[in-house]
Formats: sequence, structure tokens, C-alpha cells
Amino acid sequence: MMKRTDVLCYATLPDGYSFAESIAAAAAGGFKELSLWLMTIDAACNELGSLQAVQACLDQHGMTATSIELLHAWPRGEHADVRQEIEVMQAAIEVFEPELIMAGCMDPDIEDWQRAADWLQQECEALAPVKIALEFLPWSALPDPVAVKQFVDAVAADNLGFVLDSWHFVRSGADYEALAEIPGDKVYFVQLSDVAAMAGEDIFAETLGERLVPGQGVIDWPRLMTTLEQMGVNCPISTEQFSNAIKAMPLEQAVTALYQGLQYP
Repeated sequence: MMKRTDVLCYATLPDGYSFAESIAAAAAGGFKELSLWLMTIDAACNELGSLQAVQACLDQHGMTATSIELLHAWPRGEHADVRQEIEVMQAAIEVFEPELIMAGCMDPDIEDWQRAADWLQQECEALAPVKIALEFLPWSALPDPVAVKQFVDAVAADNLGFVLDSWHFVRSGADYEALAEIPGDKVYFVQLSDVAAMAGEDIFAETLGERLVPGQGVIDWPRLMTTLEQMGVNCPISTEQFSNAIKAMPLEQAVTALYQGLQYP
């Protein structure tokens, strides 16, 4: 069973600190790996001067960029959008050598499912052998494990697999039977945060600011982790705890809260 519970989603850290300050605090707080958004990498490049300087900062603190997010042009993109996204990711892969790239559909509908599958297949082929991990989002055209598995099965790409975000899983209906149908060796990434008993009126605002520390919500952690173990999942486990409360903390305190929450399940 996966126990690489030292992966930080950089975007969950408080704002207002430099990339170098944040990386130093994360490393001091116990994290060794990162999930980075492309926008974070762009901001870090503006601060430090280049992709190579960003990698040097990570090296200085013994940190690795395990995951880079996000491929999102494929559901609705034209050829130029997909091509540009591929080129940006290829440049990032060359420098950071990530274990996986995340993909997601942010839209409530996909107009042309076959075209979307073809675009994602092209991105997978262009970025191979790096793993591509597709996430389901409750408000999107791929809202749950059933939908995302059907779509992955329709895309002929050996390096395409799945992300399991615990918050999205519960808000999608927490279908453990459907989750167990996903091949364990195709789950490439697990993201942890807890969920309040009652959903907010705005699920998008809730997911970006009201996630809870593992153990403070309603997720049945023994059942979830046992299910993943029985599936044979063996992948990195990351924070994905977007929380206004944590964003308001001093940097070092926020790092401590995120690290301790990640060790709970």
C-alpha cells in the first residue's frame, strides 16, 4: 500500500510568500515532494529567472516536483490550444522530470466526446512515457469514478490513468463499488482532504476554500484506505487541502497543519 505521504500541493500554501521562502518552509516541515500548477511554475520563473533556476531551488532543499498540473485544453480545445499545452508541458518535463502530469475537465459538458478523447490521446502520446492522471470533478462532465473510467477506457493510451481526490470522491457520492472497479495499478495519484457533512451552496467555492483536515470531517478513512489497499494502489499521496483557514495562517504553521493532516489516514 502506498505510504509516500510527504507530497505537498503547493497551491494549498498561504499566499504572499516567495517561492523560495515557501519551498524552504515546506522542506523544513517534512515535505519532500511537490505537486505544482503551471501557473505556480510561471510565477516562480518570474521570481527566479528560469525553469532551471526553479529546479535549482528545489534541489537546494531536497524537493522533487512529482506532479505537474494541468492538462485541460482537450475537452474543448482547438489544435493550436492542445499543441501549445503539449509544448509547455514538454518544456516542464524536460527540466523537472515529474512522475506524472495531471489532466482534468473543468467544464460541465463536453460537446464532442470523440474529439475530446482524440485530443487527450494525442497529449498522452506526446508526453509519454510520463504518466497522465485524469481527475473526476463533481461539477464537471466527468463527475465520478464511473464516468472517468468509461472515458479512460475510450482513450487508447497506455500511460493514461486516474487521480483519486478524497474530497471529490465524497462529493460525487462516495461509490466504493465503482471505485473498486478501477485497476489499482492505474491509480497514479491520491489527494487527501476531509469533507464537511453538509455540502455548501456553491460546490466550487467549497472545494477551493472549505476543505477540512483529514479526521475533522465525515470521510470514512479506514474504509477508503482499505479499499485502496485491496485495489493494490501504490502511488504518491498528496495534500489537496484548499482551506481559507490554512491560507490565513503564517507559513510555517500552515505547513505543519498540512503535513500533520497528511499523516492522519
